[in-house]
Amino acid sequence: MKKYLVLLVATVIICSCSPTTEKKTVSPADPAISYTGRFDRTEKTKPVFMYSGCAIKTVFTGSSIELLLKDDNLRNFFTVIIDDSLFVLAANRANSTYPLAENLGKGPHTLEIIRRTEWHGGNSTFLGLRIDSSGKLEKPLLNERRMEFIGNSYTCGYGNEGLSNTENFKFETENNYLSFGAITARAVKADYVAICRSGIGMVQGYGGSVGFNMPRYYDEVTNDSTVMWDYSLYQPHLVFIDLIANDLSAPLDSAVFVNTYLEFLKRIRSNYPEAFIVCAAGPASPGKEWQTTQSYIQTIADEFGRTDQKTSYFEFSPFVPSGSDWHPNVTEHQKMAEELIPFVKKLMNW
Repeated sequence: MKKYLVLLVATVIICSCSPTTEKKTVSPADPAISYTGRFDRTEKTKPVFMYSGCAIKTVFTGSSIELLLKDDNLRNFFTVIIDDSLFVLAANRANSTYPLAENLGKGPHTLEIIRRTEWHGGNSTFLGLRIDSSGKLEKPLLNERRMEFIGNSYTCGYGNEGLSNTENFKFETENNYLSFGAITARAVKADYVAICRSGIGMVQGYGGSVGFNMPRYYDEVTNDSTVMWDYSLYQPHLVFIDLIANDLSAPLDSAVFVNTYLEFLKRIRSNYPEAFIVCAAGPASPGKEWQTTQSYIQTIADEFGRTDQKTSYFEFSPFVPSGSDWHPNVTEHQKMAEELIPFVKKLMNW
């Protein structure tokens, strides 16, 4: 975390001390801008997104850059990386204009803008970039490997920067960039896509909310939209599913859970014919719930794996979470990633 804070301060200094230069606006439709994750690009100049981990990448020349971003509720947060400097951006400006850097060298400079917060923060709309009038964009280097993580609050990174498990959720303490899935993807040099919502389950959401389940919402792209995702746009090499904790927060029919999960796996296989699928158990606190989690997910992975040789089972080590509202904190997410990374490397021969 010390390096993280130093980079934040350094970026603020850079952004506060340069002279004004003439700028031009680059459209989101520019082919040199890369998008990772689910974006509704019905309007090419106004791509809309809501999921944790959605990323916008490019390379630019020039001494300065600004982000044009509309945020529905002015409460989402983003990780911004310019070259080797990383800082946090709060999307709280009604005018949708965010200076990112000034007084840089001529470049080229790499730029990544990654959403830290999840769907309940509302939609974000990317409106373009503003660079020096003499500057230009270039295509960024892209990963050849691709991963998709499907899950709940643990996948989102809910409260992972909270100071204790008795601290309540705040948008500023949710950091998907430091979630176990994002850390794992970076470690194996893969694109990272997260389809996750806090509180969601496979059959029922937290507390027994039957309508709040992944099979119902999995195809969605943004909030309050009828646009459904086109799976031909992104074919991951590995799909990692971690869904059961919220299902177990209320009475659950085991047969219904198992059958629903198996049907969902059929959908995944239909969408992604060549992908490896991993059914994950945990993390959970040691005890009866952890034993139930292992039993259910192992049974599902074994059953589906009888006819699908690209299906595997994985389990995290149990622990008592230390982040907000009894969720894993950043250190625990790192430990989860350290367990998952060697498994992924061996499975995928990466």
